[in-house]
Amino acid sequence: MYEVITQSLRSLVDFTDEELFLFMQRLKPVALKKHSFYLKKGQVCKGMAIINKGGLRYFSRSEKGDHTIGFAFEGEWIGDYESFLLQAPSPDFIEALEDCELFTLNYADMQALYQHSQRFEKFGRIIAESLFISAAKQKRNLMMQSAEDRYLELLSTQPHIFERLPQHLIASYLGIQPQSLSRIRAKLFNSKN
Repeated sequence: MYEVITQSLRSLVDFTDEELFLFMQRLKPVALKKHSFYLKKGQVCKGMAIINKGGLRYFSRSEKGDHTIGFAFEGEWIGDYESFLLQAPSPDFIEALEDCELFTLNYADMQALYQHSQRFEKFGRIIAESLFISAAKQKRNLMMQSAEDRYLELLSTQPHIFERLPQHLIASYLGIQPQSLSRIRAKLFNSKN
């Protein structure tokens, strides 16, 4: 039942069976229906979530519309890390794109695990580094790459997104309008034929 979770955890850190059991005991199950929110603007992110089943979208909302920050699927972590660490209100939203089964780790339990062993501290560091690198890369790509290059990179690094998400959400993540995404896809299709 928890194979997705244990594989994800072990892919990051070589936890012992005892440590993995301790980690799993701290996780709390959460079920979300499609289109329901794990986090809304103004709420404090009470827990980081690892996805056992389903997919979620992390986004901001402005007068210009929604701006997708990222997606997470099975075996991946999601949450507003800044809000979680500071225990401060989030400016963002996290919405279920499908019916989801999550397991959450709250702040107090994370701190307790850090005190237990260096492997848990290493886990926290790896997650923080991964989030930092992802945010920096996304920011740089939006500034430096063309929309077509961002599309091609997403297609090569996360092809499953194109099978599971509607075009308007992919366009939002790429920082373009859905019509622009359609033009890019048509151009690439025509260049192959």
